[in-house]
Amino acid sequence: MKMKKLVSLLMAAAMCATLLAGCGGSSNSNSSSGSSNNSDSSASAEKMSLKMHLSCGTTDYVYTAGEKFAELVDAKTDGNLTIELYPSSSLGTTADCLEGLSLGACNIVFDSVGNLAALTDLANIDAAPYLYSGVDHYRAVWEGEVGAKIREDIGTDCGMTLLGYGLQGVRVMTTNKPVHSVADVKGMKLRVPTISIYLDTWSWLGAAPTPMAAADVFTAIQQNTVDGQENPYGASVGLSMQECCKYVTETNHVYSGCSFIFDTNFFNGLPEEYQTALREAADEASSTLTDLAVDMAAEKKQVFVDAGCEIIEPDISEWQAAMDGFLAEKYPYLTEYADMITAADPA
Repeated sequence: MKMKKLVSLLMAAAMCATLLAGCGGSSNSNSSSGSSNNSDSSASAEKMSLKMHLSCGTTDYVYTAGEKFAELVDAKTDGNLTIELYPSSSLGTTADCLEGLSLGACNIVFDSVGNLAALTDLANIDAAPYLYSGVDHYRAVWEGEVGAKIREDIGTDCGMTLLGYGLQGVRVMTTNKPVHSVADVKGMKLRVPTISIYLDTWSWLGAAPTPMAAADVFTAIQQNTVDGQENPYGASVGLSMQECCKYVTETNHVYSGCSFIFDTNFFNGLPEEYQTALREAADEASSTLTDLAVDMAAEKKQVFVDAGCEIIEPDISEWQAAMDGFLAEKYPYLTEYADMITAADPA
């Protein structure tokens, strides 16, 4: 642990030195001129490079959206602001990198907003079940005023700035036991992320949720430690679930979203034109991510079909009914958001 903290501090010191050099002593210039305007032309001319954490690998479409973000930022700043991508958690786990944002160990985390639940309960809205009628509804929320307010509230509550909000995927179940109805999950050992609302959701449905790191899921299913897991099709293929699970049940219970997450103090300290470029690029890249999630879902589903897995399409209304009262009892502070999301359905 001490070594880990030492490495973080050393990385932070190096980053601070880089940023000071990149900003060309702009704080002294501002004080001498009597102005604190970050959009000063001399500041905009300085080159900066920001490190971005991704937990996914380079073949994941989330990484593709991250590349799009970097390209857009480069174009919008005439090459003065560049984004360095660090996939496959090469800078550390998502939790470590979120903590490291304030230290300068990294500058951006591009990952599921649900990871912020350790810092603010409001982030649990990302994994609240059965909020959306479809992708059009999801877009209407997160590309509109409702999503902007929720992002701002989450960020304010934990000292982060959230830019963009793209669809990572719609979560389904992959299991070694057929699941046709809610009754079939009773007592089922199901791997879930180490986020409280996932545990509570599956406990509510009668399963035996087991928090576990994604890297351990394949072996756990092979050894019958768990009976299955739940994730979007893309992530499930990334975990090679088609090689160890016989069934896929399209419960479509959660629409997982990714955002570009910054430490607010760091973000506010950037030149204004860089802030604008980052906001615009994040919105565009998030829309690209949603497009990719939709387009790739069928392709990733076909991987399971080709592997001989049975695809089960359950009666979604039964699952929705089974979750009645869940938020009001377990997460009452999310009901206002849920009502706003429901009201934003264009259908």
